[in-house]
Amino acid sequence: MKKLIGVFLLAGFLAAGCRQDEPQPKSISDILLEQDDLGMLRAAITHAGLQDAFKTSTVTLFAPTDEGFKAAGFADASAITALPAEQVRALITNHVITSNYPSTSMSLGTHNPVSMMSKSRLYLTYNDGIAYLNQARASKLDLNATNGVVHVINGLVRIPQQTIGQLLKNTPEFSLFRAALLKAVASEARLRIFTDSTGANPIDPSYTLFVPTNQAMEAAGLNLARINSSAVSSAALANLVSYHIALSRYFSPTLPSGSLPMFNAVYVTRIVKSATGIKIADELTAAPATTANVVRADITATNGVIFAIDHVLYTKP
Repeated sequence: MKKLIGVFLLAGFLAAGCRQDEPQPKSISDILLEQDDLGMLRAAITHAGLQDAFKTSTVTLFAPTDEGFKAAGFADASAITALPAEQVRALITNHVITSNYPSTSMSLGTHNPVSMMSKSRLYLTYNDGIAYLNQARASKLDLNATNGVVHVINGLVRIPQQTIGQLLKNTPEFSLFRAALLKAVASEARLRIFTDSTGANPIDPSYTLFVPTNQAMEAAGLNLARINSSAVSSAALANLVSYHIALSRYFSPTLPSGSLPMFNAVYVTRIVKSATGIKIADELTAAPATTANVVRADITATNGVIFAIDHVLYTKP
């Protein structure tokens, strides 16, 4: 009998040991604690009062890394917690889908719209096992939890607050390009949407603008006086600005290399992407082609994306 009892006890200890070795169920909060590069996100979640939501609610979290926060201008966690809690809550919920959304549920293709908990609409690209939320790339997919899934991304995705028209009006370094647009409308009425700063917040159709900075416009001889003078016609300016507008939404990772048709289909640019950045070549001007560098990428509007460039393409005016 004693031997029999000993056998049962040994079996019990072995079974208990096996259960301890098995992976234990983890909530999204548990997963975040295990990731060394998500410290700033954890601080943001605590400051926003969202800890309980990530323990129990069924959600998908696109989790920005510490480097992603820093690239967005947050030096450390204290820079986040210095903001009002409501503002941080809006920022965090802009990375949350209120359902379980693993990579197996992601539609193949680019810029598939997804509704976020923040009420904004972002764009998910998924091809060849690689996912992007707007411009942010997923470095880890499908960290599964009892209450959803975590996808780690390398950037912070802000809520777009302004239309392209509003961004052009409210960004000082784009004022000369906007002045050209305002005059160009007299010859090309379709350009009016880019001068509308009323805040109607359209979503579709969407565009990508490669906007020369004021310094680039002036280097091309297009200061405000010349733009508004009779020496430059509205038709010439319509040609110029049309050459800087693409009829679709592109973020830097999804901007296609090679030829890209522009607002007026006569105009085609050539996109060259490399480890050092993005260049846009003018295919209209006689050789050598004018080449502009992207100096600021992925300025996101409700109805598109803006890239700031350091050279004017098609400088005929």
